[in-house]
Amino acid sequence: MVITESLHFLKAVWLFPVAVLLHELEEWNIMRWYRHNFVDVLQMSDKTAHIGLMFVGLTSFLWTTAATIFGNPTVAAFVMLFHIAGIFQNVLQHIYWLFHFKQYAPGIVTSVLLLAPLGIYLSARAVIEKYAPAWYIVLLTIWIIFSLVPTIRAGNRFQVRAVHKVAIQLSEWLT
Repeated sequence: MVITESLHFLKAVWLFPVAVLLHELEEWNIMRWYRHNFVDVLQMSDKTAHIGLMFVGLTSFLWTTAATIFGNPTVAAFVMLFHIAGIFQNVLQHIYWLFHFKQYAPGIVTSVLLLAPLGIYLSARAVIEKYAPAWYIVLLTIWIIFSLVPTIRAGNRFQVRAVHKVAIQLSEWLT
């Protein structure tokens, strides 16, 4: 039995936030790696980083809930593919960092083994099952490529400030 026959698209998309959560757990000690590889990392405790990581995981589950709540696979495809594209940009960041810093970049394993294959699989299913047009995937791919340019230009300057500022604000609010 082929997985597309046994797992409806609306259920298959739920694999993605699980993969995102596993990815965030792989990044659990990323602050040490940031401090070692970047020259201007925002000052943040490991606890604050953990709050940020769990926030990203929770956001992925909430995004998937919003995508699937109406039971419409076309709506789910459009909403989830946008989310997948945003996460896929982070996958490419991890791949870039692996080669740029010539060392393990926390998050690379789940990026390559889970997020990238699952994102490609769900994107292909959305097009094959006619829940989303191919041009939407092309537009998202262009967006992903262009959004990677600042990471490449940054070199060893810390570039993921917005996400970390949210983590700092959440940590202050929660503690």
